[in-house]
This record gives sequence, C-alpha cells and structure tokens, in this order.
Amino acid sequence: MAIISIKRRSEERRDGSAGLYAVFHLNREKVRIPLNLYVTACDWDAEAEKIKGRGSLVHDQNLIIENVRSKINDVLVRARLAGISLNKEVFFTLYRQPNNARSFIDFAQHRLKQSRRALACNTWRQHKSILKKIEDYRPELQFFEITPEFLKLYTAYLRRMGNGNATIWKNMAVLRGYILAAVRAGFIINNPFEVFRVKRSSPNIIYLTEDELKRLVDLFRSNELDAKEQDVLRFFLFMVFTSLHIGDARAVKIEHIHHDELHYVRQKTRIKVSVPLSDPAQKLIHYYKGNRKNGLLILGLPSDQQINRTLKTICNRVEISKQVSAKAARHTFATLYYKKNKGDLATLSNILGHSSLAMTMVYAHINQENRNQGIHVFDTLAW
Repeated sequence: MAIISIKRRSEERRDGSAGLYAVFHLNREKVRIPLNLYVTACDWDAEAEKIKGRGSLVHDQNLIIENVRSKINDVLVRARLAGISLNKEVFFTLYRQPNNARSFIDFAQHRLKQSRRALACNTWRQHKSILKKIEDYRPELQFFEITPEFLKLYTAYLRRMGNGNATIWKNMAVLRGYILAAVRAGFIINNPFEVFRVKRSSPNIIYLTEDELKRLVDLFRSNELDAKEQDVLRFFLFMVFTSLHIGDARAVKIEHIHHDELHYVRQKTRIKVSVPLSDPAQKLIHYYKGNRKNGLLILGLPSDQQINRTLKTICNRVEISKQVSAKAARHTFATLYYKKNKGDLATLSNILGHSSLAMTMVYAHINQENRNQGIHVFDTLAW
C-alpha cells in the first residue's frame, strides 16, 4: 500500500500561510493532491501531519485531511480488487468521481428513467426487467466490481436461472449499453466487454406454415371459441396479415389507415412504414373500426402474457404443437411473404420496418432450409 503524506508547501502567501497537499508514489511516479487548506508554519504539525489547536474550525480542517487520505486509500484498494492497472491519469479519473457516487444499479436505473420517452414501451419494460435481474443477483453492485470475471459469473447465473442463449445474449447486450455509459461518465475505467464476449446464437424463429395458418383461420371462422379466445385469435390474425409487432399493433390508430395501406412509425426503429393491406387485413380493420373516425383501432386487449397463454390453448385445439406466441405472427407474415414473392428481401425489409437488410436475412435462411429440403425430391432418381 502506498504511503500517503500530508505536506505544507514552501511557498507562502502574504499572510504567511501556505497550501497543504497529499503526496504519494504510484509506480514510482509522484502524485500530488491539493487540499485547498492554508496554514501558517506555527499552526502546522509536520510530524503528526495535522493542524495544531482546538475548536470546530481546526477539527473540521483536520477532518478534511483525513477524508482525503481515506479517499486515496479507497481508490487504491478498489483498483486493486478490480484488477485495474493504475497510472496517474487513471487514478485521478477514479479520485474525481463524486463521494456520493451511486451504485451501478442506481446509475443504470437513473439513465433508464431519463430515457423513458425515447424508448418504445416494450423496450423500456425489457430494460427494466433486465436491470431487475442484475439487482437480484448483486443488489449493491459497485462500478469497480464490473470486470470480465463478473460478467462471466453473471452469465453462468442467468444460465442456471433457465435463460436460453438468445435471452442471455439480449441481457448482456442491454447491460453492455449501460456499462459503456458508465465508462463515458468516468465511473468505470476499463470496459470489461473489450475482453468478455457473449456469442450470439442463431435466433429460434417460430412461424406457421400455410397449412397451420389455414387451420387457425378456419377455427376463427367457425366461431367455436369463447369470446375471449376469439378476440385473441382475431388479434393474432390481424398481426399476421399486417406484419405488425404486438406493441405496434396495440398502438395502431384509425388515422393510420389510408385506403388500402397502413402507415405507422415502428416503435423499435422509429422508421416510417407503409404496409399494403390484404383483403383479410381490411376485413379485420373494418370490424375493429366500426363507425369510429379516430383513436386506437383495437381496444380492450388483454396483457401480452395473457395473449401468449391463450394462443397456446388455441393452437392445441388445431394440433399445432409449436410454441406459438404473438411474435410468431410477424415471423409468419415475413416467411410466407418471402416465399410467395420469390425472395424479394428488399421489399420485405421495407414492410417490416427493419433498419438494415441484415435483419431481414433471417427469413432468407429459413427458406434456404426449405430450399435444401426440396431439392432432395430427386434423390430417389439417383443411379
């Protein structure tokens, strides 16, 4: 541990006082920290390294000296525990952080609160849930504790809690954003993600085939479901026929519909999207709209969780064993559109409101599997 001394400068002011400073060596480099305290030679006890005398003023000044010494030690200890290689510049970055620096959890939650209006509702809820997981794992997580080793242990914790690879990747991607913000704010020196990597797994895209979709449409037309199930299936089909994510579908307004197109701004990417409306989509819109001229198109929907639970029950009725959720509607639209339009990836990307063509490529991969399977029809003709 470095030896920290408190010294009085030799240069005196007109009143005979001189400034105090803390000094220690860091890797053989001298580090000085001014205390903004001034004392005369007769009031300074160089051996005890404190100001002579009694009274509240002297007591407070000596308390400042001890607080500076304590803060220097605290920075050195935290850096050692976090594996941070200290030089003069890094030390001062850590030292100048405010004494009331919050924990990482408080810092991240504060940033999330500030971003409330900028984030889509579903994204905001997702970030809130991810930060809650971190808080449950380490309630008072300090900045200096966030190291590559911590990320490794936290990833293992998420896996033990039953999270799949895709969920873990998303959790770590969100965490990475808040850590980068802490780095920019000077709370973290070394970005642990420069060393630690989470491999992104291929997304598990669940979609319905044409036959499976037809089974659901036939079930909807039969009116065999109770009112709540019928409402959920109607909403699911609306998302299938319009390509909308559940959050965007909930937010559609009557004013967004112009003749045979739906115009909206996608919540996730903030991209303006125009979706051509098929006949079944227009019939569902006519049902939802009724005689109203404005306002939300679809009213009285249950929660996302309830919708997903009900969808599983509905799918079981028509012997669809896939883990169908609201996400499957958008994936179904994209997969069937791509298949029917002979791989028109650019148009599909525009309809989906993707920010890049790379995001849409997943549907090309799905159909690549079908393409490879289809070619084996000729295997029986081999000689």
